[in-house]
Amino acid sequence: QLLGAVTGCQTDGTNTTPPSTILVYRVGSNTVERVGFRTYVKNVLPNEWFSSWPAASLKSGAMAVKSYGWYWALHSTRTTADGRCYDVRDDTADQVYRPGSAVTSTSNAVDATWSTRMTRSGNILQSHYCASETQCPGWVAGNWMSQYGTRDEALNGWTVSQILNRWYDNIVLT
Repeated sequence: QLLGAVTGCQTDGTNTTPPSTILVYRVGSNTVERVGFRTYVKNVLPNEWFSSWPAASLKSGAMAVKSYGWYWALHSTRTTADGRCYDVRDDTADQVYRPGSAVTSTSNAVDATWSTRMTRSGNILQSHYCASETQCPGWVAGNWMSQYGTRDEALNGWTVSQILNRWYDNIVLT
């Protein structure tokens, strides 16, 4: 879903209100697309988390994906080589965005967590995540989340709040 209501490089989001759109740099086609923010999150989550994982894992992932994109919509000053602005790339340099990839389990996780935000010191958290601790050596504890860790914790009955607070230090969920 491409939207044209917001123009230019600035977002209409704040630390309390998510952006309505996000500028996505489509690396393969060297294009920048303005995508509805909720649509963006729904088409990232199934490419970053396994859609068959437990709901608490998917909801934790939805929070991380949303918060990461939201952060960059608020703070990006990035431009393509020819000067077009964008917030996020569509690949593993940011988050894997594939239009049309949304599935029921991940979309339900996004919808269930959409009204919740994750902040630190009042600001949207730049929520990093990685497959596992062995794949991201040197990442600072408390500032990133393990995707497989969320799966394991969800399988052990952890709530979304418990999972997020285990990985991200000093966050507030509101």
